[in-house]
Amino acid sequence: MLSGMRRRPARPVPDVFETFAHRVHSGDDRADDAPRAASLARSAGITVGLMVLTSVAFVVGAWLAGMVRPELVFANLLWEGIAITVWSVAWGALAALVVLAAGVVAVGLPWVRRQRDERATSTSTP
Repeated sequence: MLSGMRRRPARPVPDVFETFAHRVHSGDDRADDAPRAASLARSAGITVGLMVLTSVAFVVGAWLAGMVRPELVFANLLWEGIAITVWSVAWGALAALVVLAAGVVAVGLPWVRRQRDERATSTSTP
């Protein structure tokens, strides 16, 4: 049964290093536009901070929404559990989005001002 199957012809495997040799940068011709380690660490810290604030806001928003539930009467306990879960997750997501948006604006505005100042000083002619 397996003898009727065709085999793939053996071809030489292409050399990846030879194919993409034009993309490899040596130490001498490397551009010096890579960000510094301090800048990367600060960006990573800001990112982790925003993630923590967003997750805390989600938990607090869901907890507060669970404390103030809509007064609905369900015939089945399962549907009531689903409604409470959706209610809490929706309010938690809303709280997380608000905190994330405020955090992005708080981080982004100083960056935009710095970029604007750098462009104004670099393009101005004496």
